[in-house]
Amino acid sequence: MPIWVPGRTRALPEMDHRQKPIGKTTDAARPPAPIAMAHIFFKGVTLILIAAITAPLWPLYWLGCLIWSRPPNVPRLPQVIRYLGLTWSVHPPPPGLSFLKRCWLTLAIVQKVLLTPVWGLVWLIDELLYGRALDETPVVSPVIEVAAGRSGSTQLALYLAQDPRLAAPNILQCMFPYLWLWRLAPRTIGRLLTTDKVRERMRAMMPPALLERHEGDPFKVDTFDGAFLSFHLNHLALHLGPETAVKEFHFARYVPHNKQLWKEDFVALLDRIARKTLLYAGPGLDGSPRRFLVKGHFFAGVNALARHYPDATFVTVIREPVSRLRSAINYMRVNPSHPMLGPVPWAWLAQTLARTESEYGDLEQQWFTRESDTRRCVIRFSEFVVDLETAMKRVYRACFRENELPPYVPTHHAPRERTNYTVNRSLAELGIDEDVLRAQLASYIAWCQGD
Repeated sequence: MPIWVPGRTRALPEMDHRQKPIGKTTDAARPPAPIAMAHIFFKGVTLILIAAITAPLWPLYWLGCLIWSRPPNVPRLPQVIRYLGLTWSVHPPPPGLSFLKRCWLTLAIVQKVLLTPVWGLVWLIDELLYGRALDETPVVSPVIEVAAGRSGSTQLALYLAQDPRLAAPNILQCMFPYLWLWRLAPRTIGRLLTTDKVRERMRAMMPPALLERHEGDPFKVDTFDGAFLSFHLNHLALHLGPETAVKEFHFARYVPHNKQLWKEDFVALLDRIARKTLLYAGPGLDGSPRRFLVKGHFFAGVNALARHYPDATFVTVIREPVSRLRSAINYMRVNPSHPMLGPVPWAWLAQTLARTESEYGDLEQQWFTRESDTRRCVIRFSEFVVDLETAMKRVYRACFRENELPPYVPTHHAPRERTNYTVNRSLAELGIDEDVLRAQLASYIAWCQGD
């Protein structure tokens, strides 16, 4: 019996915490045709200009690829061709995919291609300026936190990032992984915009409902694979229907045509960012080299990372899946999206995440409980919330072989509002059978509870 029951998802208006409608937007809402056509027209004109500007850069980009190898921050041609084909061949369930949205997605994919020499060259500038220094910067005993979405993993990463012996890239550095830019920006942009101003402007671009569920601080550690997938095309899969999204936007496993993405591009990108982060941060307070810290949901790449970093410590936070799934669906719904596409339909999110998050839990449990020489640490969300000190001691024993916590490690959570979300549909409203979900994930639930 499936977890998600077709036809049960109700097209309710968005609700605030007092249960009053704050809008009439439904999954079928879309900009009027004249406005949509205007968006597409101006997008097309923009792409013509981009094509004219970037055309002279292609020979230089290809030469750079021959010298230093292909940058991992640009999509591969087979993926581009596949997504163009999917855009015009998929027939997702209601509300479907309109002709104008297909046109918009096509233009978005073409834009990625046209900007390839730009993003590729800004990556290769690092290889020209710092290639030798990066090659000579070792990534020793990294701390790799890989956990399912909405599990509390971001908060744990924020606590770990306070340790001066670790170095972690913030979300801005992940989105713009260019060491030359990291060093140049404080001397140029930093004179015009303070850190607080940049933070304020970036948060202003985020929907208020998203900020209720996520701090959104661009200068703090955050989910690495959010940036990684945005360099490629996988994030567009959510707008192509649940069948495509399950294959293309799955953080726990990959289909054959995504094997190269996770086993090669992902590892290459993470490893280079690790070296850039360590080189940029410099040694720790005692003069010793720092250790790299990264946090994400990239379980599909965990075996490749374990092979690449045999001395790494893998940390996860496991949370009872029913609450986590509800949080994940609502969180994905309030993520920003272009007006032409609108938010991903509720039914698509429910059908996609009910499957991908369930599979994530099964695969996560198998990997973290199997016999292996890989160093691993499991933190239960319930303990992390009520007994932070004990949870952090477990992490530090695994990562630093220390039984006592350094004085700068927090042992109590700061007060935080965790309820009264503006958008917060229940699993019943999303058409997900909670009893079936609990039955199918009984083993994982018992693991999360410590049984």
